Amino acid sequence: MMALIEYYARALTRGRFSLISFAIQPLSFIFIVYVVSGGRFLNTALAGAVVSFIAGVGIADLAIELVGMKTRSRFYDILMSLPGSGWKKALGISIGMSVPALPYVLLLTVLLLTRLGAWAVPGIILGIISLWLWSAGIGFLLGVRMKEPVRTIRLSNILVTGLTVFPPVYYPPSVLPDGLPESSCSSQR
Repeated sequence: MMALIEYYARALTRGRFSLISFAIQPLSFIFIVYVVSGGRFLNTALAGAVVSFIAGVGIADLAIELVGMKTRSRFYDILMSLPGSGWKKALGISIGMSVPALPYVLLLTVLLLTRLGAWAVPGIILGIISLWLWSAGIGFLLGVRMKEPVRTIRLSNILVTGLTVFPPVYYPPSVLPDGLPESSCSSQR
């Protein structure tokens, strides 16, 4: 498992450009929400970016990597033939794929905690862990079930956008116009 974490961490953090391009979408949403709201929704924008990083790594990056390994290389076959349980390999790949998001998630979490206070630490940590497990589970399901990388890329983009941009993740549910269907997130208004 440690070898998988090290492999993906090195492969994904090799260049500065890849780290910047990886983070540009969530950070740009923080900027847009901050400018449009005049700074009122900065807390939700920071929390939304944390959610976007975690969901993006789990649902999109992990699924695309698994399907790519199956179709383009023999790495998947080599990996699966190695001794060790399947869940340890899956956990190693998932943690390794999450390494590039870790500095951003930590920075955004610290910024959010400075604004919310120490009382929010347990909830944020529990939320990050449960969201990471949930998104990695969906990413593994997509990666194991799907066969074509292009379809996986398109489906994961739709899922990540549908789960992080349109629902009240970057903004509070109170700004939703009346008449929109109530979701579980917006029903807490």
